[in-house]
Formats: sequence, C-alpha cells, structure tokens
Amino acid sequence: MSVHVSLAAVLVLPTPTTTEASPRRTTALLAAGVCLLGGLYLWRGLAVPHAVPGQPEAGLTTWFGVDRWVFVGRGWAITFAGLAAAAGLAVWRWPERARMLAVDVSAALDRRAVRGVVALVSTGLFWLLSDRTENLDGSLLQGKFEASPGGFATHDEMLELFLHSRLWAGLHELWGWDAAQTYRLVSCLAGGMAVLIALRIARRFEQPLLVLGLLAGGGWVMVFFGDVENYTLTAVVALGYLAGALRFLDDEEAPLWPLGLLLGLGVLCHLETLVLGPSLLVLVVIGVRHGGRLDAGLALTAVPAVFGMWWFDQHGLPIAELVSGSQITAQGGDWSRFLLPDGATGWWLQLQLVLLLAPAVVLLPACRFAGVRSVFLGVASAGALLLVVV
Repeated sequence: MSVHVSLAAVLVLPTPTTTEASPRRTTALLAAGVCLLGGLYLWRGLAVPHAVPGQPEAGLTTWFGVDRWVFVGRGWAITFAGLAAAAGLAVWRWPERARMLAVDVSAALDRRAVRGVVALVSTGLFWLLSDRTENLDGSLLQGKFEASPGGFATHDEMLELFLHSRLWAGLHELWGWDAAQTYRLVSCLAGGMAVLIALRIARRFEQPLLVLGLLAGGGWVMVFFGDVENYTLTAVVALGYLAGALRFLDDEEAPLWPLGLLLGLGVLCHLETLVLGPSLLVLVVIGVRHGGRLDAGLALTAVPAVFGMWWFDQHGLPIAELVSGSQITAQGGDWSRFLLPDGATGWWLQLQLVLLLAPAVVLLPACRFAGVRSVFLGVASAGALLLVVV
C-alpha cells in the first residue's frame, strides 16, 4: 500500500472562504470533534483485551485499527485521550487565545532557524521512539543483501533498495550493523527531512497548523520511526515534489523542470510514484500557458529515471524484464494476484487501510476544486486513490 494517498489527498484542502458561523461556534465544533476522537481512542484502547504485537487476542477487532492503541498499553491510550480532550476543551473555552497562539506559532515557523530546530528535534524523537519494526518483506532483506554484495535492487524499488543495500554493506563492515539498524538510521534521518519539507508546505496555506496536523495524523508517518520499509525515501521525494509544485503554482517565475527531475527520482526509488504523473501534466499545461514551453518540455523528460534505469540495466537489472518482473505490470499480466478481490469484505478492508494511512481523505467530498492549486492537488489525489481502488 502506497503512502502517496496521504501525501496527496491530505493536501486537497478547501479554498479558504469567509463563513457566517461565529469563531466560538466553529471552535466549539472542532473541540467536540477532538473530544469525540479522544474518547473513541480511549474506549477502544481499554475495551479490548490487552495484547502484545504478534499475539492478537480473540477479542481484538479491526474496527478502523483504532484498537491498535492497546498494543502500546493503557497508559498511552489514556494519555493521548486526555491530551486530546484537554486541547479541545481549551480551544472551546478560550477560542481567541487559541487563535492568537496559532498565529504566533505560524509566524515562528516562517523563520528558517525555527524550522531547522523542529526538524532536528523530530529526528531525535524518531530515533528514541523507533521500535525497528520488521514486516515479512523487511525480515527477508538481511539475507538478500548478504547474497548481493554488489548491491540489491528490484524492478519496483530500484534506487531505494540499492541505496539501502550499499549503506548496509558499508556500515556492516565498519560497525557490524544488521539491515534493521541500517534502516533505522535512514528512516529517522528521512523523517527529519520530511518534517522540514512539511513545514515548508504548511507555510503556503492560511492554516499551516491545520495542514501539519492533517499530515502528521496519518499512519504513513510510521515509516520514519525506524521501520524496515522501502517507502521511506520515496515518501520524502514525493513530499519534495509537492512542495516544489506549490511553489511553482504560487510563483510564475519559479522553474518547472526541477519537478520533472524530482518525479523521475521518485519513480526510480519506487515505481508507484507514477501515480503522481498526471499531476505533472497539469503543471506542464500551466507552464505552457505561462509561456514556458522549453521549461515544460524539460520537466517531461524525467532525466534521472531514464538515466537511472539505463544504469541499472547495465548492472544486472535488465529493463527488458520490467514487464515480467514488476508488480506494476502484474509480473507479466497475472492480474488476479494483484487486483482488489470481489466482495464487500475486500472493499471494507481497503477503506480501513486508506483511513489509517490518511484520515484526512474524508475531507475530499467537501473540497472546492476551483483554481489551479485545487485542480493540481485533486489530480494528484485521484492518481493515488485509483491505485487503492484497483
């Protein structure tokens, strides 16, 4: 499952407009929503039997994954719910103070030094809170790296796996690290970079704290807590692409061709980044209308992906075998293995997965697709959601 659902869909926010509702009424509704969410987490965290990862109890449900809080213990569930309720009540009781605090924090984030400190602190938190989670694919990487001393890669994750494997080779020889330790380092450093980019993205919206909250509220951020997972670098590149796209849309003088390079780099890291391809076409049309035909043409070349695929073709990963070796082509057309199974159960599980990765996807029906920014973000979301649907 790709994290691009969160990276794209979470940013499709309604165009800020005036509202007839009073600030107190609006903040009261927000506070009620936060308290309800906190209570839900608390109820699900305490209602199910206490369990440990890998040993689910019979009473454990999969109700939108909320009960997964039981794995971290009742103490954390109560703490989270208590903080959420306190924050909601504070906003409801002192809406003007909350608004002024949000304005002050937003102003502080406009300073580069503050953003750097936040990113640095976040990196440290990612490292301290990491649990080196290994899924089935991650547990197999150690053996694959050892069997490929020149570097390991697949057609789906060319650059991402290759860089991880080469870094492991160096750190294993230097300090004796295993694959999980190497992934932990890359995961946490990538998390710090993702925070830095997310802060730049948020500054381009009238409610930066809301955007940051929506971004951080998705389960996709778990890849930055030391997980042995191959979407980490891809997620950072995708964030960089979205940040660059917003800059281009806000500033007619900003160049477009670097976005083609970024998207090409993302595709080279993981082919699933292709879901953002249609959004680049939107930017190209806008660039042509602004008179930048050469710039738009360069953006379409995606040079890093073309050159990178050629390099891998020359080093043991034949591009001619991409059709038979990539999941994006169903490994030669065996679509029955990859398409969503028929029946309500499959759709229900997929919906849960989307909401766990990107809860902010529920905002899509309320979005007003007016203006080039909304069109771009809508197309970016559509590509990611199409991948989920099929």
